[in-house]
Amino acid sequence: MSELQAKDTVRRTDSGELYGKPGLELILVETPLCRAVIAEQGAQLLEFQAADREPLLWLSPAARFVEGRSVRGGIPLCLPWFGINRADPHKPKHGLVRTRPWSLAGSDLEADGELELRFSFDHPGDELFEAAFHCEVAMRLGRTLTLNLRLENRGPGEAEYSWAWHSYFPVENVREIEVHGLENTGYLDNTRQLQRAIQGGSLTFPGEVDRVFENAASHQRIVTDSPISLTSENCNSVVTWNPGGELAAEMADVGEHYRGFVCVEHGNAFANSWRLAAGESAKATLYLRR
Repeated sequence: MSELQAKDTVRRTDSGELYGKPGLELILVETPLCRAVIAEQGAQLLEFQAADREPLLWLSPAARFVEGRSVRGGIPLCLPWFGINRADPHKPKHGLVRTRPWSLAGSDLEADGELELRFSFDHPGDELFEAAFHCEVAMRLGRTLTLNLRLENRGPGEAEYSWAWHSYFPVENVREIEVHGLENTGYLDNTRQLQRAIQGGSLTFPGEVDRVFENAASHQRIVTDSPISLTSENCNSVVTWNPGGELAAEMADVGEHYRGFVCVEHGNAFANSWRLAAGESAKATLYLRR
């Protein structure tokens, strides 16, 4: 179907109308197959729920909708560096694209009822990140969720890009869940100065967990009352995170709500970072369902 027909399912709104917290322009998607909310800032998917299924994403009840600040929940894109910038820790954590405005480049309602939204972002190169780059994110919204990323280095030379889809998933109680698919995989423990270790059995969350799994498997399963399946292509890193009660108490947009989510993030960070030559591009895909 045409882009014009797709517009019947897409409506512009804002965080004041949807959440009673003015501050950000939003896009509301409602089709027979799903409901979704996206912030144009960061091309950040905030909510996604397929028809007759439980919500796929967690959005903090204490989320703040502030221009230039990432919203706590959904799927922020961390790029062109993930976590603390190792060359300059004073730079913003998790890069710059999640707090910048993106452009909605197009939308199409397919014959099967799935809706695709396409967003784009251009970085000219500056003191935060020297290399210019172009980034595209396509979201395919239906009974399942598919995210596609395309990144092109438009700088004059090679540049390193570290990134992740920082996905927040709802759970009944994070202390009672398991994540399968990371067994016998090496990881960097961010609660112990990136000390290396090996994941034994299923991953659990008895307290703060912050681990970067390098060269990880492409599929994981979050075992909860309504299990969540994650599968990716060309994503070699998986990051798992929950702040635990002590750290969450220091986070105004998390607080007591930490028990209600877990982050299992696909991307390419640390040893798996992309090194792109001038003019070179790379792609990745993430498939999510429950």
